[in-house]
Amino acid sequence: MARALLLTAVAAISAAIWVVLLPPAAVDQPIPFDHAKHTEVTCVACHRGAERSARAGIPEVAACLNCHATPPRPVEVVLSAGPALPGSDGQKPTWDELARRARPAWVRVTRLPDHVMFSHRRHVTSAKLDCASCHGDMRARRDALTSAPVRLDMNACLSCHKTEGATEDCVACHR
Repeated sequence: MARALLLTAVAAISAAIWVVLLPPAAVDQPIPFDHAKHTEVTCVACHRGAERSARAGIPEVAACLNCHATPPRPVEVVLSAGPALPGSDGQKPTWDELARRARPAWVRVTRLPDHVMFSHRRHVTSAKLDCASCHGDMRARRDALTSAPVRLDMNACLSCHKTEGATEDCVACHR
């Protein structure tokens, strides 16, 4: 019994440190992506996994090429933002080189702890929640994400579950 209490206390303290004391670090993204310029398309047009799987997914270049046969910005901006390609003598990639890649080197900024089970499909398709309810107003963002736009924590999730009448049973979301 004492061991179980000790493990529970350690887990609670670790979770508190993760949530309160360790804000996510800012990262550099490979392309200065402007969500606000893409308001005519839905989130799932690029983040296709949101309707079909647990993860929304980071778009591949093929998603960009559905609309952009040429660079969406002045080519100098795209080139100055992207990382050098292997074997390119440190040169920044051209739009054609970016288009041949499977995926820009996007850096994921939203993470949940490993013990949390979250399904985008369940929230987007089944519950019909708007992406902004968890990710904030991405349609207004003019710059690439360098950190999570909204802090996702258990209180935010439980508050939404209460409002939407979803289960509050621990095992529904925790491993």
